[in-house]
Amino acid sequence: MSANAILGLLGCGLLSLAMFAIVIRLWRLPVRARYAVMLAAALAVFVPIGDLSVAAYVRGVTGDLSMATLVLAGAGCIAQLTGRTLIGRRDKQALCWLLALAAAYLYPFALGWTRFDPYALGYGSIEFVTALLLLTLAAWWARLNLVVLVVVVAGLAFLGGAYESRNLWDTLIDPLVSFYALAWLLAGVRRRPSNALTA
Repeated sequence: MSANAILGLLGCGLLSLAMFAIVIRLWRLPVRARYAVMLAAALAVFVPIGDLSVAAYVRGVTGDLSMATLVLAGAGCIAQLTGRTLIGRRDKQALCWLLALAAAYLYPFALGWTRFDPYALGYGSIEFVTALLLLTLAAWWARLNLVVLVVVVAGLAFLGGAYESRNLWDTLIDPLVSFYALAWLLAGVRRRPSNALTA
């Protein structure tokens, strides 16, 4: 099995564990029980059932997950295990806005609706890399550490050949995290009127 495939399976396994922990509200359990439950869940996710493991089935549906997805899933797992949130609301909101804007820019044009294909920029375009560098510097200056982390880790994964795809977009964003970002932002908009009424 190639290193790309192993990393892809680990990423899908991490997402599965995060979703499991959130659904069962792991943080409500006693500390020792949390670790025991997550260990059992990890075994269930990575040990093959028949020919494939749960992580392999998830990978078959989602493909390799972007670093944005993996960072959010990892933070979700740690938060459920420790009971402490690692990501502040401001950081998460900034990342979700950037992911939603990137998805709106990338996916409609990539479907071939116009002659311009932004996905092609991911194959080593100096303009794209420069834009990412400027975005990262702006996020660092604004102390948006989550954005900086996602872009830097995605860049390192791309340079290190951690993904089968050689397109930088695939290390930064995927449809799953795009839908998550949009849903999170819409949920925040829906909460604001109720908060205003109770204020």
